[in-house]
Amino acid sequence: MIKVIFLTLVSWSNPAAPIDSLRMETINGKQFIIHRIDEKETLYGISRRYGVPITAILEQNPTADGGLAVGQLLKVPYVLKSKVQQNGSRTHKVTAGETLFSISRLYDVSVDDIKSWNSLPGNSLSTGQELVIKKKSPVTETVTTTVSKPVDGVHTVASKETLYSVARQYDITVQQIRDWNNLTIDEVKIGQTLLVAEPGITKTVETKPEIKTPEVVTVTTPRVETKPQTETTIRISEKVTGSDEIKEGGLAELIEGTDGNRKYLALHRTAKVGTILKVRNELNNREVFVRVAGELPNIGANTNVIIKISKSAYDRLGAIDPRFRVEVTYYK
Repeated sequence: MIKVIFLTLVSWSNPAAPIDSLRMETINGKQFIIHRIDEKETLYGISRRYGVPITAILEQNPTADGGLAVGQLLKVPYVLKSKVQQNGSRTHKVTAGETLFSISRLYDVSVDDIKSWNSLPGNSLSTGQELVIKKKSPVTETVTTTVSKPVDGVHTVASKETLYSVARQYDITVQQIRDWNNLTIDEVKIGQTLLVAEPGITKTVETKPEIKTPEVVTVTTPRVETKPQTETTIRISEKVTGSDEIKEGGLAELIEGTDGNRKYLALHRTAKVGTILKVRNELNNREVFVRVAGELPNIGANTNVIIKISKSAYDRLGAIDPRFRVEVTYYK
C-alpha cells in the first residue's frame, strides 16, 4: 500500500511534463524535458511540439544536427507557455535558472530588445517576473539580414547572432569561442568582434606556399645542350652512300676564339668544307659530329694534330687537356 501511494505522488509531482516525454530533469538550475525519438520524428516537429526553437534544442544536443535515431534521447529546454496579446506581443514568466540570454534565444530576439521593451536597467532577473516579448516588424528583419564576413579569423557579431550560430558558421565549438575570447558568459552584442580561429593558426597556414617554392623552381641545367644535340641526328651514310670510309687517329686541339660559338665546327687538313666528321675521344669514348668549316693550318710535322674543334664540341667530348687523342671518321 505504501508503494502505491509513493508512485502516485511521483506522477503528480511533475504535472508540467508533456504527456509524450519521459521525464523532467533540472541541470545546472535549468529545467529540461527528456524526450525519446519515435519513428518519423524531426527536429522541426519536436520544436513545434514543445514550443522551443530548433537552435535551442541543437545547443543542448549538438549531435542531433547530423540526424535523429529512433530511441535517441533529447534534452529539450522547458519553458512556460507565454501569453499572446492582441497586438502580437507575448508575456513570458521567468523560471528558475533563466537568463536574458536564454530567453532571447527562445524568442529569437536580442537581449537589448528585451531590456528595452521592459525598461530593465541591468541583466538580473527574478523567478516569476513577467517580461513583454514584442513581435518584431518585417522591416526590422529585412534591415538586419546582412551578415558580416570574417577578416583574418575575426567575426563581427550581427543582429540575432549567438555564440552557437557563430560556432556553426565556422565549424567550431562554442567552448572554443569562449576560450579564444576569454568569455565568461554566453551573451554577445551586436558589433562585438570574436576570434573564430585559434591564435597562431593562420601563421602556420601561410608557410605552405614557402614549402612548395623549391619544388616550383625550373631547373634547366641538364637541357642547356639541347641545341647542339640536334647535330647528333646527322647520319653520314645518308649522304655518302657507297663512299669509302676513312678513319684517322691523332690529336685534337681547340680552335681559339670559339668560346661564345655554340656550333660544332672543325678544321681539317684533307676533308672538304661542309663535310661531316665523327670525332671520338679515346679517353672516355664520348663522340660528337662536327662540320668542317675550313682547312687545318700547318702546325708542324711533329705535332700529330689531325683536327681542331670549336669550344662547344670540345666540351661535348669532355676534354680537359689542350690536346687529347681522338679518332676521326668520315667519308670521301
